[in-house]
Amino acid sequence: HIESIENAIDSELKSNGVDIAASSNLHQPLSPPRNNASVETTVTVSQSSQEPAETVTETSNKPEGERLCKLMCSKGLRRYIYGNISHRAKLMEEIPAALKLAKEPAKFVLECIGKFYLQGRKAFSKDSPMISARQVSLLILESFLLMPDPGKGKLKIESSVKDEAEMAAVAWKKRLMGEGGLAAAEQIDARGLLLLIACYGVPSDFRSMDLLDLIRTSGSNEIAVALRRSPFLAPMIS
Repeated sequence: HIESIENAIDSELKSNGVDIAASSNLHQPLSPPRNNASVETTVTVSQSSQEPAETVTETSNKPEGERLCKLMCSKGLRRYIYGNISHRAKLMEEIPAALKLAKEPAKFVLECIGKFYLQGRKAFSKDSPMISARQVSLLILESFLLMPDPGKGKLKIESSVKDEAEMAAVAWKKRLMGEGGLAAAEQIDARGLLLLIACYGVPSDFRSMDLLDLIRTSGSNEIAVALRRSPFLAPMIS
């Protein structure tokens, strides 16, 4: 909830033309003043060494999504997507390729979605900022499926990451069953769970009817391209 509030504040500041980076600097401790000698030294070093200057320029020109994925900064990536959630087409072009730059994409994606799936449907009432926060998680999962071919063989998912994802899927299903069953789930809930098991594997206690209910209620035609790339779900469904 705190993260969603922070995201909403950042989004509001951006819409009003406020420089968020500059605003956050106001809360940083002031650096001690440097004397003229230190300034001169800095100038001399930057002018005498061209290679570091070029490296800095190259890094600063990289898309923000790529930079955050390379750093495995899950909170930063969520903030970035949240602030640009209305530009879905642009994000769906940028994020799948950016995720490939993460050291451990499967682990990183799981860190990004967190445990939002434990929040019941009452937390996502109409006009709630939590809705956008959940859309961010769904976009990241879909982007993971659409990530460019990692090369030879399938993308490796560590057993510990796979186990964590399975526990998340089981907990998610349990909550939905307590709220009336998978067939009665909200579209955004069903879509999220379907994408999760498509990314990391279908737990053994998911029946064929469970998958069918998720496909029916998730608006799966809108994410069909991503679902077809699932190494776990696609072989099970014609």
